[in-house]
Amino acid sequence: MAQLKQLEEYEAAKLREKEQENEMKDTSSKVKARIEPPPITVQIPRGIYLYGDVGTGKSLLMNMFYASLSLKKRCLHFHSLLQEIHSRIFELKKQILRSHGRSFHIDTSKDRNPIIQIAQQLSTEVTLLCIDEFQVTDVADAMILSQLFGELWRNGVVVVATSNRPPQDLYEDGLNRSYFLPFIDLLERYCLVVKLGTHHDSDDVKRSIDYRRIKSGIHNGDEKAHGDYYFLTSGNDSSAMLDQLFSNLQKSHSFTEQVSTSRDQTNCQLEHLELEVKFQRTIIIPRYHTNIIARFTFEELCTTELGSSDYQAIADNFQIVMIEEIPQLTLKYPDRARRFITLIDELYESGCCLVCSADEIPDHLFVGRVDSDTNRIVDITGESDDVAKLIFGIDVAQSQGMAVGELASVKELSFAFRRATSRLLEMCSKTWWMEKGVVLTESNVNNL
Repeated sequence: MAQLKQLEEYEAAKLREKEQENEMKDTSSKVKARIEPPPITVQIPRGIYLYGDVGTGKSLLMNMFYASLSLKKRCLHFHSLLQEIHSRIFELKKQILRSHGRSFHIDTSKDRNPIIQIAQQLSTEVTLLCIDEFQVTDVADAMILSQLFGELWRNGVVVVATSNRPPQDLYEDGLNRSYFLPFIDLLERYCLVVKLGTHHDSDDVKRSIDYRRIKSGIHNGDEKAHGDYYFLTSGNDSSAMLDQLFSNLQKSHSFTEQVSTSRDQTNCQLEHLELEVKFQRTIIIPRYHTNIIARFTFEELCTTELGSSDYQAIADNFQIVMIEEIPQLTLKYPDRARRFITLIDELYESGCCLVCSADEIPDHLFVGRVDSDTNRIVDITGESDDVAKLIFGIDVAQSQGMAVGELASVKELSFAFRRATSRLLEMCSKTWWMEKGVVLTESNVNNL
C-alpha cells in the first residue's frame, strides 16, 4: 500500500511541476522574476523487478498492482514492447525521410538518436510502465533496451517488470554482453529485485509451485496429463476429432446474422480472410468462422516467415485458435521452437482459448535444454552439441569451444519452453475456457 501511495504522490508532484513550467512560459520575464517559486523536488519511487519460475504468479501480482493505480500507465508483454519500439523507429525514419530526403547525413548525437527520442516520447505518455516476461536474447535488443530504459529512468518513469531470470542472468553468455552490463546496474538501482515462488520441500530441495497446473487440474509427475482440448496424434484419429470439435464450436457460436444463410454452417468461410499486420503487411487466414475460431497447422504458423506481430493480429481477431500436427520441438530447428513459443505467449496474453493436436504431451513437447553444471547444450533426442552449434553459425566468435551468443539464446529457450508448457496446459483446459466465457454444451463435448 505504501508503494501505491508513493506512486500516486509522485505523479501528482510531476503534474504540479509541469503546470508550474507552463505557467512560467506564459508569464512575462518581469512578472516571472517577481513570482517565481522555488522548484519542486520530486523523489522518484523505485520500480519492481519480479522474477521466479513459471506459473508462480508473477504476472498475476503485476496485473493486480497495475489495476489498483489510477495514473498515466501502460502494461504490455515484452514482445509487444519490442514491436512498438520498432514501429516507432520505422515511423520516425519515414518522417526524417520526408523532411530531409535520402541525402540526410547520419547523426549519432543524442538529439538525433531515434531510441532516445522514443524514450522521451514514452516518458511524456506514462508515469508507470509494466512489462511482462522481460527477456533479452540477441545483441540488437540488448543495445536497444540499454539505451531505451536508461533514458526512461532519467526521465522519471517507474518500471515494473516480471521475468524468469534474475537481473545478473539476463543475456547471459550473449554476444558483446559487456555493452549490456551497465543496463543491469541501472536496473538494480532503479528497481527493487524480488524473487517469487521458491520453497523447500521435505527433502530440503528447492522447488516452485506452478499454479497454472493446479488450476488446470494437472500436477507435476502426471505423465499422461495433457489438458481437455489437447489431443495426441498417436492416439485416436486426432484430425477427425478436431474436425468434430471445429464443427461443434461453430454450432455453439452460430453467428448466422454474420454468415450467408445459403452457406453450410458446419464449414468454415469459403473466402480467405486477410488480416492487417504492422509495417504495412497482411496475413491470410484460410480456415475460420467469423471472429470466433481460426484453424491452422503448425507448418502454416511456425515454418513460414511469421513473427510476433502476425501472431498478435491472430490473437486480437479470434477467441479460439486450433493448431494441428505440432511436432516434437528440438534444437535442430530453433526458429520453429521460438515462433511456437512466441505464438503461445501472444495467444495467452490476449486470453485466447486453445485446441491442439501434437505428437507429444506438453511436458515432452520441448526437448532442448542447457545443462546447468556443464553449461553445454543437451538434447534428449540425441542431437549432438556439434549439430546444435551449426544452427547458431551467425555468431562466429568462439569462447571455450562454443559460439559466443549461442548459450544466451538457447538458455532463454530453455526457460521459455517451461513457460510455454505451463501456458499450453492452462489454455487447453476447461477451466480456462469457462473463465473466458467459452462453454461447449455437454452434448457437443460427448460427441468427441
